Amino acid sequence: MDTRKAEKSRRMWIHRAALLAAVTLGYGAVRPAFADVKIGVLMPLSGKGASYGQHQEIAMKMALEELQKTGIKGEKVEAVVYDTRGENAEAITLTRKLIFNDKVLAIIGPFFSAECEVAFPIAVQGKIPIITASSAKPGIAGKNRPWAFRNALSSDQMNGFLLDTWLKRNPVKSVVILTDVKDAFTKVDGTVVFPAEFKEKGVNVLDNISYQTGDIDYSAQVTKAKGLNPEGILIAGLYNEGGNIVREIRKQGMAQPIVGALGMSETRFLDISGKAGDGTTVVNPFWPDDPDPKVHAWATEYQNRAKVAPGNTAALMYDTIFLAKNCIEKSGVTNKPEDLAADRERIRDCLAHVKDLSGITGPMSFDADGDAQLKPTVLVAKDGKWEAVK
Repeated sequence: MDTRKAEKSRRMWIHRAALLAAVTLGYGAVRPAFADVKIGVLMPLSGKGASYGQHQEIAMKMALEELQKTGIKGEKVEAVVYDTRGENAEAITLTRKLIFNDKVLAIIGPFFSAECEVAFPIAVQGKIPIITASSAKPGIAGKNRPWAFRNALSSDQMNGFLLDTWLKRNPVKSVVILTDVKDAFTKVDGTVVFPAEFKEKGVNVLDNISYQTGDIDYSAQVTKAKGLNPEGILIAGLYNEGGNIVREIRKQGMAQPIVGALGMSETRFLDISGKAGDGTTVVNPFWPDDPDPKVHAWATEYQNRAKVAPGNTAALMYDTIFLAKNCIEKSGVTNKPEDLAADRERIRDCLAHVKDLSGITGPMSFDADGDAQLKPTVLVAKDGKWEAVK
C-alpha cells in the first residue's frame, strides 16, 4: 500500500471511530460549541500481531458504545485511531501526529514493547500522557516517567509466580528455553528474566535456542532441544510462533511439560496449537471464565462479537479507555485548546494517583514506575480453552 492510500485508510478509521462514539449522544443543531474529547489510540490492525490489534479493536468499540450514553464530561468522544502495523517507525510517526497534529489529550498504546521503547520518549518530549495496554518488557514505563504508564503487568511481575506454580505441578530439574530474539519483549524474557528465575529456583537451563518472529519451520530448533533431553521446555514467544513450536514439539514425540511466556496466553495460541497445546501453562492478569458477574457479562458480550473468548490485551484496552475517562473527568480538564498542555498535565497527575479503580481485569493502580498493580492468574490449556490453575 503506498503512502497516500495508507493515510486515506487511517483517516477513514478516525472517521469511523469518531462516528461510532458520537451516535446517540443526543446532541443536535443546538449543541453547545465545545470541542470533542479526543483520545489517541495506536494498535496493530494489520501486519505483525494484527490479531492482537483486531481483538483490541473490538474491546475499544465496546467501550466507545458505553460512552455513547454519557460521553466524557458530557461531550462527544473522538477516538483518533491509527494502525502502526507493529512497526517502530510507524509508532514514532503516528505518536508525533497524535501529539502535534491531532492534539489529543492522551494516547493509549502502542502495543508491542519495541514500539513503546521508541514512542514513549516522543511522548515525554511532547509532554503527553501515554498508556500502553499490553507491553510487558520490564522497565519501559519507568524509563519514561512521569508521562509513561503501563496498564498491564510486566513480565518480571508475572514470571516468577508462573514458574512457582508450574514447578509445583511439574518438579523438573532441567529445561531448554526457545526464545524469539526478534521481538523485544520475548528476547528479554527468554534471555534475561526466565533464566534468572530458573537459576534462583535451582533449575538447570541446558540451552537457549533462538528463533525469530515470522519463522515458519521450527524443526531444527526442536530437534536440537530433543537431543538435549530436558525435563521441561519453556517457550519465550508470541502466540503464532509459540503455537507452531508446540505443534512441532509434539510432532517430534517430545512429551515434556511446556510453559510459555505472556505472549502465548491469547486464544489464538489455542487455535494454532490445537490438541498439541493441551497442558501448556501460561500466566495472564485476565481470565475470561472468571465467575465474577461483571467479568462474565463482559466476556460473554465480547465473545458474541468476536466469536472467540477475550484475551488479556482486549480486556486491558477496554479498561484503559475508562481509566482515561476517569482522569479526564476528575482532574479538572477543561478541554479548551488554550489549556491543552495543562490538561495533559492534569491527566498525567491523576493517573499517577489512581488507586484501585474498578475494571474488568480487577482494581487498577500504578506504582512509582508507572506500572499497573494487577493480580496474575496462571492458566493451563485444556480442550481448546484456558483453565485457571487453582
